[in-house]
Amino acid sequence: MNPSDIRSAQFIDTFFPLVDGVVNTVDNYARIMNRNSYSCVVCPKISQTSDEELPYDVYRTKATKIAVTEYPVGTPRLDQQLKEFLLSKKLDILHAHTPFPEGNYAVYLGRKAGIPVVSTFHSKYYDDVLNVTGSKSLAKVFVDKIVSFYNKCDDVWTCSHGTAETLRSYGYKGDIFVIDNGSSMIKPDIPDEELKLMAQKKIGMDPEKKNILFVGHFILHKNIKLILDTFKLLSLESDEYRLYLCGDGYDEKEVLRHAKSLDFPEGVVNFPGRINDRDLLAGIYLNCDLFFFPSVYDNAPLVVREAAAMMTPSLLTKGSNAAEAVIDNVSGYVAEEDPESMKKRIVEIFSDMDRHRLVSKNAKAMIPKTWESIVDIALAKYAEIIERYRFKNK
Repeated sequence: MNPSDIRSAQFIDTFFPLVDGVVNTVDNYARIMNRNSYSCVVCPKISQTSDEELPYDVYRTKATKIAVTEYPVGTPRLDQQLKEFLLSKKLDILHAHTPFPEGNYAVYLGRKAGIPVVSTFHSKYYDDVLNVTGSKSLAKVFVDKIVSFYNKCDDVWTCSHGTAETLRSYGYKGDIFVIDNGSSMIKPDIPDEELKLMAQKKIGMDPEKKNILFVGHFILHKNIKLILDTFKLLSLESDEYRLYLCGDGYDEKEVLRHAKSLDFPEGVVNFPGRINDRDLLAGIYLNCDLFFFPSVYDNAPLVVREAAAMMTPSLLTKGSNAAEAVIDNVSGYVAEEDPESMKKRIVEIFSDMDRHRLVSKNAKAMIPKTWESIVDIALAKYAEIIERYRFKNK
């Protein structure tokens, strides 16, 4: 089967206006696949959300709001028109980016209609459930159900080798295909100096300081307290460092409370909020010398790839799935998961700026991959799965 002719559907339990790594992945898959063939997105309905400007079909399934989630949870099995919509598209393959209601519907439809189902394991679900419930036993029960879901799929993917090991630690014993995430961060067609000046004016960045950046959701298990604790140690030694934490999230109040408790001098730690303007974000990256992302929760964070595309290398936690993207002291940096080790590593990085400039160039050259190249790999794998499925089910 010609990969470029494949017609697919992407299933996800959260979508725009929420933006995270999985949403970006699904958006890029559908966007690029639609250039030559067809791909649509199936996701829960969120009130007052318009998808008209997206260059692909989005089907919003019925959904219900529950207390522990920020957005409604899809109830696709209650949506009588969904099956009719999907079957009318003459799909060759279904891709579930979630093991929850929308993903389970993909498995249900695949079995009913004789269409293969691939699913990508994106998140550390054990950690997610433990963070919400505080119960290890509930998290284990939840993980067992998730493994059962992946066992029903015709092919299982992860975004890194470390993520594959996480899934195996949950008890999954099948084959796993590893496919990287891409990066859509491209320098705007605006001179670098203009972009840098824009960021300096809008959020008060000082190009003479040693600027360090975090971009992401304010969720405590991304190790944001570790970032702040590390920066407290740095600020006690020197006034040369500045920290910018761009984002928001359900732990934002706790992050701000912790920052306040550390009693930083004015202007040392800055919270510009979520940055949706891509030109402004590019200017922020260009003003920063280091991207600080010590999360041990994230698997293959897109922000690390975005930072690298802007020649901003990352400092990551040694042994984390996120650190799989870098070679220490070549295309990025790693350190042990404690404030003192991170502080020492940052001081060391800035003590050799010639080496740091080389690492910055290597980060750009070695880490980012275009979404086009990733989708080409995905389509080739789709073709293999479809042919295997059809041969098996002759």
